[in-house]
Amino acid sequence: MKGLIRNNFYSMESNVKISFTIALFLSVAAFFVKQSAFIQMIIGAQVFIFIVNVGTSLHADVVSKWNKFELTLPVKYNDIIKAKYISFVMLILFGIVMGSITAISVYVTSGLSNIQSVLYGYEFGFTLAATTAGIMYPLMLKFGTEKNELIMILSVISSIGLLVLAAAILTPLTGEMNMKHPLVGMVSTMAALGIFIGSYFISIKIYQSKEFA
Repeated sequence: MKGLIRNNFYSMESNVKISFTIALFLSVAAFFVKQSAFIQMIIGAQVFIFIVNVGTSLHADVVSKWNKFELTLPVKYNDIIKAKYISFVMLILFGIVMGSITAISVYVTSGLSNIQSVLYGYEFGFTLAATTAGIMYPLMLKFGTEKNELIMILSVISSIGLLVLAAAILTPLTGEMNMKHPLVGMVSTMAALGIFIGSYFISIKIYQSKEFA
């Protein structure tokens, strides 16, 4: 299991480093523009930015033919998929850590006290990251990585659509269609988590039935 996870990160090592660099730059930018709306955008972007490396990792597996080689390893299909999803969780956690650095730094230097605004940044970023990974990975398993950019874009659009849908459905409770309402943030986060967990089991089914040419 550890070897599978290590390989996942090895295949996207350079891209993860770039993500850390961008996330750090965003943290620095937060010192200069301290409005709460801007801070939540930065935190959301930091939580999300690491998950975009998923497509790179999967494409690298195909190019190196690792996806064929791993089938010969003395591990269960479930473990192979589980290693992927553990890697996804770790990528999201990287983003949460960088977002926390931003939130803590801004709080210490400027006394930012709008906790709800900061919380929305995490909810927005997690919804995007978890939904994107949950949709993108099964699709790439099913249809291949040749069009990974297109699948990534469609997955991101779907994750944004989830937020819009949640805001629309909850309008009677929130009084208006407000994507930043605490209830919308909570519901969309739970829905994204459900999609992510559900996609794990879907991916196992796809992986077991897929024939690698």
